[in-house]
Amino acid sequence: MKDFKIIEILRTFKKEELKLFDKFLESPFTKSRRNLHPILEGILKYYPEFLSPELTKENLFKELFVKEDYNDKKIMNLIFDLTKAAEDYLVHKAVDEDEIGSMMYLCRAYYKTKMLDSSMKVIKGVEKIIEPNFSTSYDYFSKLKQILAYKEAYLTEQNDFDKLINIKLKYFEASATQFIIDYTELLSYKETMLQTYDKKIESNFIKSVVESFNMEKFIKLTEKASGLNTNLILLHYYRLKTVENPNDLKHYYELRDFFYKIIHTLSRSEKYFVFSHLVNYCVQQFGKNFEEVKLEGLNVYKKMIENDAFSSSESEHMQTLTYRNIIQFCLTNKDAKWMEYFINEYTEKLSPEIRNDLKNFAFADLHFMEKNFDKALEFTSKINHEFFLFKMDLKNLLLNIYYELNYTEPAFSLVDSYKHFIANSKEISELHKETIKNYLKYYLIILKIKTKQSKEDIGEMKQKIKNEKKIVFRGWMLGKLEELSKKG
Repeated sequence: MKDFKIIEILRTFKKEELKLFDKFLESPFTKSRRNLHPILEGILKYYPEFLSPELTKENLFKELFVKEDYNDKKIMNLIFDLTKAAEDYLVHKAVDEDEIGSMMYLCRAYYKTKMLDSSMKVIKGVEKIIEPNFSTSYDYFSKLKQILAYKEAYLTEQNDFDKLINIKLKYFEASATQFIIDYTELLSYKETMLQTYDKKIESNFIKSVVESFNMEKFIKLTEKASGLNTNLILLHYYRLKTVENPNDLKHYYELRDFFYKIIHTLSRSEKYFVFSHLVNYCVQQFGKNFEEVKLEGLNVYKKMIENDAFSSSESEHMQTLTYRNIIQFCLTNKDAKWMEYFINEYTEKLSPEIRNDLKNFAFADLHFMEKNFDKALEFTSKINHEFFLFKMDLKNLLLNIYYELNYTEPAFSLVDSYKHFIANSKEISELHKETIKNYLKYYLIILKIKTKQSKEDIGEMKQKIKNEKKIVFRGWMLGKLEELSKKG
């Protein structure tokens, strides 16, 4: 039964939500004529994992119908009804949590019954709380067009054609703005797939749209206009240019400067979307324009934190990758003061189950940067290595700590196990594998030079590391070679 849809749904419910679902089964919303409480109670004995071999249709039937012989159809009907009730509950919950969506449903109900005055009162309420937002999850322009369509129906009924013309104009502007935003997203996605995966996203229809629309001409005309829609269009256009011309940093700065200029007009999810694009761009430029983007990336993250845009909504936790990247940018820029502030103030924004591990890892990195190597090692010992998300980051840090503390045998042992880990992993890309292999190769040589097990020429080693395009900890390794050179 572990693969049944009802199990999949119940597995997502927290205890409080299970209580609400149980109450929902008593409500008129439940369409089943059967009493579903007993089967729910029977299934919930195996909550939250539902992995016990005792969870079977036969055992549930025996518990529910003690004196009857097993009847597969009977138990399956109950399971089907409970599944349908769970799906109805999810719909009810989604509508109940979506204030604007609920009001729009009410508006539609009034509209269908020709209660247009009541429909307009609801629309006025929606207009007070709806905010412009280009994120697909918010679906602002679709909602705006619905609002304008209801207004159009009302004004037509009132024969108010002067206002009707203005409403139609706003409707068409909303449609056109949505098209431009979607169009720039299409071009961005096409370019990203081509550059990253060498995949073409093409169809005859898409091709005809792209060939018949002059984006550059449209933008030149748009720049002369003003207003919220114009700002959104320009924002997406500047983002598109960074994708089409990734090596031309001027497009990045155009996007960044324009974004900061209008940031006060954007919602949290919109800010998060653009901030994420900016920092991803900086990460991608590390190998080409390292000196220019290393501080820029950290400054963008600081601006993101300053604007409370580290997640797309207040209810969402900070993503682990965001937290990790901020730590990495702090390390790259040796900004210990702000790094400590960030760890102390923003670790709580992470999901509870990973909070402690990431905090310990971040403090280990911080102490390593401040050359408190014993303290760094102490913090790594507090991390649950088996389940830690960034196993490679942790291995890299441990190797560097072992080197600094002259823990030679653990260092050699970890290099060996790390090589096996890389070779056997199917989750790591070939590009990333090559980067780590290069790091391990040079790390091992430097370690052997330090322990008098190699007589490699230090000057040649420096040059090789400088010329290596795919490598991590370049600066740290060059620093270690410089120390060895001075020692003779």
